[in-house]
Amino acid sequence: MESNPSSTSAATRPFNVLAAVDLSPASRGVLLRALWLANAEETGGEVHVVAVADSGREMLGLQGLAKTSSAADAAARLQELATSVVNEFAVPSRPAHVERVVTHLLTGDPAREIVWLAAHVDADLIVMGTHGRTGVKRVLLGSVAERVVRTAGCPVCVVRDKHHDDSWRIPEIEPPCPDCLAERNRTGGASLWCARHQGHVHAHVYSGAETTRTVRRAMRPWGFST
Repeated sequence: MESNPSSTSAATRPFNVLAAVDLSPASRGVLLRALWLANAEETGGEVHVVAVADSGREMLGLQGLAKTSSAADAAARLQELATSVVNEFAVPSRPAHVERVVTHLLTGDPAREIVWLAAHVDADLIVMGTHGRTGVKRVLLGSVAERVVRTAGCPVCVVRDKHHDDSWRIPEIEPPCPDCLAERNRTGGASLWCARHQGHVHAHVYSGAETTRTVRRAMRPWGFST
């Protein structure tokens, strides 16, 4: 039986993650998330860090720079960001599976350039942030993250701050509820809930037993290059 060369190479090549940043303070979280995801692959990982400027003369698309900043300034800031985050992430106690980190500075339409670079480097995943624009602002300004999700040829992970709606934090009802079971038996399944639980958003939450698996990984020194 002959082996398929393409499937063999796909199984052994590094897991390729593209991190799209804008040099704002939130960029550190995006790059850290990309490193975590790439490092989870024991076959090896690779991270490409990209920043896109809207214009070749003014870094309008990069929040961490003044509009008069040059491309050289942007490239230097991008390199500093990558080096700083890699040094923060690469602690001796953490297994190292990321083989290299590469920075890219592009000019043009941010969504289009991010999708283009993802295809160019054969990315397996795009990690990027969002400014959380909604309503009129999103219609007028557009959402880069939304366009990338819609047009990218690989999965996209959108990083944002954790902020759950407190109104959804309704106490769970531990199954089974004897009154609900009695109501189902009495009505032959026509009515599922007792009077106390009628209208509950999530009348019952059934969770499976917890399964824990210990994964042992070989320890080796970090070998990042930026």
